[in-house]
Amino acid sequence: MWTLVETDTAPDNNNGTFSGALTSRLPDPDESGISAALSAPAGRTPFWRAAGYAGLCLLLTASLIAQIGYQHLDRISQHGIIRPWLLALCDVADCVLPARQDSSRIVSNQLSIEPHPDFQDISQMVLSFTNAADFAQPLPAIDLVFSDTTGRETAGRRFYPQDYYPRDHLDAAAASPTALSAQESLTIQLAFATPADDAVNYQVRFAHE
Repeated sequence: MWTLVETDTAPDNNNGTFSGALTSRLPDPDESGISAALSAPAGRTPFWRAAGYAGLCLLLTASLIAQIGYQHLDRISQHGIIRPWLLALCDVADCVLPARQDSSRIVSNQLSIEPHPDFQDISQMVLSFTNAADFAQPLPAIDLVFSDTTGRETAGRRFYPQDYYPRDHLDAAAASPTALSAQESLTIQLAFATPADDAVNYQVRFAHE
């Protein structure tokens, strides 16, 4: 059996809208809680999530710094202040730093070039140099440079440790030249093709590769 619920659905005479009991029962939007829900502040990020984000950022930053440092380890490890810290780190991490080197601390004591006594068009250089640093460093490469009267370089050649140091004295195990101790001096002789007549001046430079 059905029961009819009558409502006043007659339109308002003034504006044509329904003003019956049905419309009077609709809740006011301000009373429905919708506005309050929309205006409620968002919940705060949990502490553990914020800490995780911070830890991830630190990890990525440390990884980037480590990659850059590894790529430039040869240069960074030569810094007098940073090197002791790197040595301490390598003691823990079981790593080996590149040998300390400073070619500017290797000085020439004697340099002479004369015609070779046994071969024509061959010259012979006698060079004595000293490691003036307070630490041992690898034997350097030697650049012999010739120039004319105007200072323009006209000829040159680079000699590597294996070119001037006795092979039986080289560190065969490491496949690299032995180190030159602090304040140690070395005298070598090198033969090379005599340059052109305009090469009247000469000098040597030391370098590490």
